Amino acid sequence: MMHHSAYWLDFLWNDHSWYVIHDANDFVRAVLWVVTNLLTALAYYAIPYEIWLWRNELSSIAARIVGFGFVMFILLCGTHHIVDVIIMPTAPWWAVWVINVPMAVASIGTMWFIQKNRNLLLEVLRVLNRLVTR
Repeated sequence: MMHHSAYWLDFLWNDHSWYVIHDANDFVRAVLWVVTNLLTALAYYAIPYEIWLWRNELSSIAARIVGFGFVMFILLCGTHHIVDVIIMPTAPWWAVWVINVPMAVASIGTMWFIQKNRNLLLEVLRVLNRLVTR
């Protein structure tokens, strides 16, 4: 019988003794969990660079503060996905297919679109900045 305080220590450290990879399906699910979280983290680390470029085009201190907030938010979201890989490399199938796969596709797609259209987006921000600061 486990001592009460030992239970809470195990619960807090989450040693994942409850999960064992029994077959190929469990392995595939774990790999999908890891890959989708790593792809999402990659996008979440790339997108803030683009936002940083955008905020530099705006002279308003409010726009710069909001831009900084979004950069920090997205970087911390990316860090969350790295931590997910470390602390829980598995999930139920429905979570992998319904949440993680679309999340990774949307994240990578957004990163690709922003980077592909960087010059256009920066030019739009420059024009907006000129209009606002007249």
